[in-house]
Amino acid sequence: MVFRCKNCGSKKYWKLGDGNYRCRNCRRDNRGYLVSGIRLTNKEWVKLIDLFLIGANGPAISQQLARSQALVGKALRLLRAVMTKDVPEIFEGTVEVDETYLGGQKKNKNKRQLRKEKEMFGKESKRGWGTTKQPVFGILCRNGLVFAELVDDTEAKDLIPIITRKVKAGTKICSDTYRSYTGLAAAGYVHRTVEHKLKEYVRGKNHINGLEGFWGFLKRKLAKGVG
Repeated sequence: MVFRCKNCGSKKYWKLGDGNYRCRNCRRDNRGYLVSGIRLTNKEWVKLIDLFLIGANGPAISQQLARSQALVGKALRLLRAVMTKDVPEIFEGTVEVDETYLGGQKKNKNKRQLRKEKEMFGKESKRGWGTTKQPVFGILCRNGLVFAELVDDTEAKDLIPIITRKVKAGTKICSDTYRSYTGLAAAGYVHRTVEHKLKEYVRGKNHINGLEGFWGFLKRKLAKGVG
């Protein structure tokens, strides 16, 4: 984080016991770091991160910090951007792949929402169980790191190139039996499946439960625009 005195602009400071900072140049006290236009104290950043990690939403975090929702929302967007830097360029080890859809059910949408979707897609789509939804493809490594990307569709031509770009050849990949994954063995991967249609969710160490859990968090929290 970068400190910049809001009085004289100096970057030199003393850290005070209450979490604030005193400029070494003009000796003025400053409330917090200035990070991408966001001024929070170290204690406030720690509290914000703790609340974010336990799933608190933007309004709740704003209330806890006694800061505006606009400032908290900006801080959360920055936090998510920083978190993406932990995602590796190439996944290896044991990897899970799966696809999901974002968007509400048709029965919960009003005429205006349905009309807007029809204008965007040209027709009423049948993707995602009968309503227009955004497909998302994900790759999760069993060490906890995950990559997700919006895709135009979930056919093999859409997903296999992403896998070959993000997953090291020879890696063990676990998936369900969706037809788009049938070419993984031919592409040089050790492919293991579970049959969800038969209510099989775990076969030894073969499962996609980690990614399924991430999809749940994505839909409950991230896709709703926490903050």
